[in-house]
Amino acid sequence: MRVADGVAKWLVDRGITLGFGIIGGGNVVLWDAIAKLGGTQIVCAHHEQAAAMEAAYYARTSGRIGFCLVTTGAGSANAITGVMAAHMDGVPLLVISGNESSKYMDKPTRIWGVQGYDSSTLGERLTKWSARIMEPAAALPLLDSFVGVAKVCPQGPVWIDFPKDIQGAELQ
Repeated sequence: MRVADGVAKWLVDRGITLGFGIIGGGNVVLWDAIAKLGGTQIVCAHHEQAAAMEAAYYARTSGRIGFCLVTTGAGSANAITGVMAAHMDGVPLLVISGNESSKYMDKPTRIWGVQGYDSSTLGERLTKWSARIMEPAAALPLLDSFVGVAKVCPQGPVWIDFPKDIQGAELQ
């Protein structure tokens, strides 16, 4: 089973049936796995800022955690405004971003690959917890930890970044 398939199953097993986002090159493996498994519907927003705000509104009105799936580069940067609003208002929000392949991430450059950048560090100041998955085996335990943190008072957003090659790697 790939990491992306494990994430899709994890969402269903945790009752996360609705999310908001935009598909892109950085999150296509996750998006595909979620769509193929079923059980979690992702509403396509017109903009990543809207996706984060829609996920936060869903959390406010449903009492459940909001889920937002964005891609790399400008896609994840665009989500920042909605994440900041969730942070200020104490709304539990799970943001998953895709990113370029991890092979680019050890280079001291402004961008990684086509549009990748250090989105998990950007999210640190606006979330309760932000990290990048670099080892396939860490993916599901980290998701459990993050969602627990999002729901503990004060509630707030958490951000997990998945490089494209990690999304497609075998879950160990």
